[in-house]
Amino acid sequence: MKVVHAEGTPKEMGYELGYQLMDTIKYNINIIMRIARTRGINQPQLKKYSYQYMKDLSTDNLELMEGLSEGSKTPLTTILQYNYLNNVLCPEGCTVFAAVGKATAQGNAFLLKNVDGTYYTDTSTDFNEGENMNVAQILKYPGGNITVGVAKAGSIDIGMGLNKYGVATASNQGHTKEFSAMKNRDMNIFPNFRGQFMREGLEYKTAKEAVQYVLKKIIQIMPENPGILWFVDADNIFVIESSPREISVQHITDGFTVRANHFLLLDHLKDEDISCICRYSRGRKMMEENDGKIDFRKLKEFSMDHKNGPGENSICRHSKDPKELITKSASIMEIDRNETQKSKISIALGSPCWAWRSNTGNFTFQMDEDVKSIPQRFNDGTTFKEFIKAEPFRD
Repeated sequence: MKVVHAEGTPKEMGYELGYQLMDTIKYNINIIMRIARTRGINQPQLKKYSYQYMKDLSTDNLELMEGLSEGSKTPLTTILQYNYLNNVLCPEGCTVFAAVGKATAQGNAFLLKNVDGTYYTDTSTDFNEGENMNVAQILKYPGGNITVGVAKAGSIDIGMGLNKYGVATASNQGHTKEFSAMKNRDMNIFPNFRGQFMREGLEYKTAKEAVQYVLKKIIQIMPENPGILWFVDADNIFVIESSPREISVQHITDGFTVRANHFLLLDHLKDEDISCICRYSRGRKMMEENDGKIDFRKLKEFSMDHKNGPGENSICRHSKDPKELITKSASIMEIDRNETQKSKISIALGSPCWAWRSNTGNFTFQMDEDVKSIPQRFNDGTTFKEFIKAEPFRD
């Protein structure tokens, strides 16, 4: 994982990101196209569905893609198809925690996401064979807003992020009976749009404004892919659960909540996946035991937790099987209730139990800092390769 930054209009930012990440983007495209071929997706199908996907993209998203295309010297059609396939073939398997108000130790709000996915390693290359490469991107908008988010290189989506106004966001896949049935088909053609909704939601100054915008987008598009979206600010947690035909919103002003790829509000739709149950139950228990004491240190402990594992059923997930999900990174966002511009995002690059324990495995960025304050070692991707581990950390 590299750290990159860009500023300007969507097209200008896209160009800067494309230029800085040219080789990584081309690598990611090759990987996703290879996966598509193994799933039996042919070019006529890809062309048809990617252009249908394009019809639901905003003008800003299209301009961002144009910039990525020009900066990386990659055809726009290829960037479009890559983004469509990422939506379809790479759902998130993640655990998310949030706390606000009296649940926290000092009144600051928190959002934690552990990012899970498959991992194939090949130490003979600069990349990880079979693995889409993520980047931490810091974007500065013309109006002065700054966002920090984690994304796949070349994608217009983000997986989690924080803005200058103290609004944090994250997402996870919702495992429903309907989704499980779709996964067993030859091809799931439905993009989820959550990553775009999160990035666009970070253009707003409050979590409520972001949620109002996102709900309008969900109703407009009605994505077929079920999932969960989070928006948190100093005083609020909003959790949006959406399926192709139902939407529900949880609003918390004093307390905490957890999700692990399954619905709580739309519980009649959820698939009883053992990993989801174990991770949710463990996360809920840790939050309950620390109610009123939740802070950055506690959330780091939760992120590294190996109870019910280490493996598919633990919050920090490990496996030697390249086809199984492991935890690849984590982010803790702390929202300063008194000075939102001093809110912080901390990112562990690699397995949380290893990366959080080392000063060289994670970094913290305060939203009023200069991007040059991030140590150079986080800008070349070597940290991730050092701290992604099949084996858990043992004291």
